[in-house]
This record gives sequence, structure tokens and C-alpha cells, in this order.
Amino acid sequence: MHEETGVGSCPECGTPGSFAGQLVCQGCFVPFALMASVHAAAEPPLSSTAATERLSRPGAPQPAVSGPDTPGAGQAHAGPGHPGAESEYTRVINVIPGSLPRPARTRRDVPVHALRLHFPGGEIVEVAPGYSIRLGRDPQLCPAVTFLADRDNLSRIHAKVGVDADGAAWITDEGSTNGTYVRGYRLAANDTAPLRPGDTFRLAADVNVSVLP
Repeated sequence: MHEETGVGSCPECGTPGSFAGQLVCQGCFVPFALMASVHAAAEPPLSSTAATERLSRPGAPQPAVSGPDTPGAGQAHAGPGHPGAESEYTRVINVIPGSLPRPARTRRDVPVHALRLHFPGGEIVEVAPGYSIRLGRDPQLCPAVTFLADRDNLSRIHAKVGVDADGAAWITDEGSTNGTYVRGYRLAANDTAPLRPGDTFRLAADVNVSVLP
């Protein structure tokens, strides 16, 4: 007698041993035509790794581009329901250019520029990041601004200007007699104020210095 191969259980009563070609279940005697397909009921569940290879497809299936090294190259494109259709679709969307997030730009990425100071006589003095200079009338103590030697109203060491390594510029009053003024306010002795492009500070009564962009 021809041996039949079992393909699953009855979707109605769960009786095991449903065979292909049977018209009624041998347990509940309900015709299979009135129930779900035996093959659909007996379809094995997806493996635990199926979620990494199968995705819900938002639109109609698109043909995948295959090369000489692509598995199954030269075969017809798998249609809906073919096991290879979903995995091929996954491989295509995983190589979309620009899909990786770009790191946020930090202050370290911004180029640091030197501080440029414009003095009343037209002199321009640059202070590089990580350095500082002294401002005053003593040319030996303040070699960067020897042109201020004839300014009797300035202290020998009047103020100090510097730029941190990260580009932050500042000015400090060095205990001057006639004061250091930043944006209209006099700094206390040893007090520090930030400097930004476009700012103007004043040493004593008439030495106005501009911070160039």
C-alpha cells in the first residue's frame, strides 16, 4: 500500500497525522475544505534568526542587482513569498549610502584663530592661541608693544592679553593706575574679562584698542 507522509495536525481539533490528499479529518470528521489549508496550518514557524533577514516590504517587490559574486547570480528574481526575496531586499537596503549617523561637530573641530589687536597708531599685534602678551609703557617688560613707550598715562605693566588653546581670548588688568576698560566698564585689579571680535577696550584715558574679526 502507498505510504503517506504526515504534514501536520488538524487545524480544527488538533488531531495529529493529517495527510496530504485527505478530504476529512480522521479525528473530528470535518472536511478540510471548510477549514484552513493543512499546509498553511502545518507551516513551520520562522527561526529565531529570521528577524535579521526578513523585513516588511513597504511596496511592490523590486528586482535586486546581482553580480558575479552574488549568491544565485543569473537566476530569475524571486517573487513574493520566495524565501530569497526578503533576504535579498534586506541586503539592498543595508548598503544605502549615508545611512550611518554623522558625529556632531564639537568645539575642537572649529579652527582656532589668533587674536588681532588694532592700536590707535595703526599698529596691529597678533596673539597666537596658547600665548599672552603684556601691555604697558615699559618696552623691556612689554616687548610686543614698544610703540606705547611714550604713553605716560599707562602703567609700566598696564594689562595682559592672552588667548587660550581653545581660542578663548581675554584681558586682565595688572593693577594699573589709570584703569583698563572693557565695553565701557573698568576692570578691578587682576580682574579678567573675555574678548570677542568687534570688541573695544581702553587703556587709561585715550589708548583705544579694537579686536579685529
